[in-house]
Amino acid sequence: MKLFMVLCATLVLFTGCDKTTRDVKNTNEMREGQVVEIEGEADQYGWIPHLRLTFDNEDKTVSEVYFDYINDESEKKSQDDEYNATMQEKTGTSAKFAMENLREQLLNVQRAEDLNVVTGATQTSKEFVEMSAKALQYYAEGKTSANNYGQGNDITEAVERGKASTELKPGGDLEKDTIGTQHHTEKSEGAKVIFPGTGA
Repeated sequence: MKLFMVLCATLVLFTGCDKTTRDVKNTNEMREGQVVEIEGEADQYGWIPHLRLTFDNEDKTVSEVYFDYINDESEKKSQDDEYNATMQEKTGTSAKFAMENLREQLLNVQRAEDLNVVTGATQTSKEFVEMSAKALQYYAEGKTSANNYGQGNDITEAVERGKASTELKPGGDLEKDTIGTQHHTEKSEGAKVIFPGTGA
């Protein structure tokens, strides 16, 4: 009887492991092709615009938008209270509000050409529209990567990629960055398109 119980327990254990492995594989396959990332050039103050669109592959829509500016100290412009306060005083809006507004707009309209400029944040709006249009174009062409949301330090990785962008040649180069992740990059109208881990 004891031997039978042990055999049953062993069978359940291995069956569970097989199922878990299979589920992980299926999950990874489902997540493949969901993300496009684009980074622009650093401005005169060292802020690097970074856009990441996550797509729902079932209905081919943008399901999540990440957009912010990151400097060489891994700080986000949206979290820079002094910068936002100064911008609010001078233009009537803050960078944080502008980025939130633009993200919400894209989620609602799903088309870069239908986005409205945020009053007081013309440059931010222009960069967001251009980068969104490029990201949507690349998604339509199937140039995407696995959804790597929540893996690693997004801010640090973006900064490192921004620093490395000055060393890239036009037309795209395959390189390894300082954290050991392969990226395929393409230069396009001042923006860098990134497909993490695709190697293509």
